Amino acid sequence: MNKQTIHLDIELFQGYTCIGCAVVNDLAIEVEFTDDEIAQMKQFVSQIDETDYSRGIMPVLADAAPELHERIDAAARSEIFDFYVKDGIHQGYIEFEDDELRRNFLKDYNLTEDDYDKDLYYDWYDEEMERIRCSGLRWIRARYSVDDHVDMEDNPDYTVDIPCEFLPEQ
Repeated sequence: MNKQTIHLDIELFQGYTCIGCAVVNDLAIEVEFTDDEIAQMKQFVSQIDETDYSRGIMPVLADAAPELHERIDAAARSEIFDFYVKDGIHQGYIEFEDDELRRNFLKDYNLTEDDYDKDLYYDWYDEEMERIRCSGLRWIRARYSVDDHVDMEDNPDYTVDIPCEFLPEQ
């Protein structure tokens, strides 16, 4: 059974600014599907009216193929959660725990509590914050419990665009 990885674009709606502009973040996921699943999704998309394309693929799959809907939803929610964590770090909403910072400082310099040096710690701290800004979530999560600081709503408002290759040929 052949499988293909399909790139899916997501638009995450986060409300409006104080002047009434929509706040939409563009995200992307990749999900693996069999050739049969892809053919099935193309078939479902071909049966909807063009005006419904803007609603994305999720409403198309909700009743027709709940298992595909579920797989895409799980991947989308995971990406949205990661976005919230990265954005929280970038915006300064996520603060790193003092205990974790101190533990990583001691580990990085192979020190014990008795060897703690406040000046060295402050230098390390500035460097660590720069590493955090430049690193991916995998590295950050290996050192800090950042996921505990994000509480994702039950139903984030997002749209998964219909991939162009799923649209009927004109």
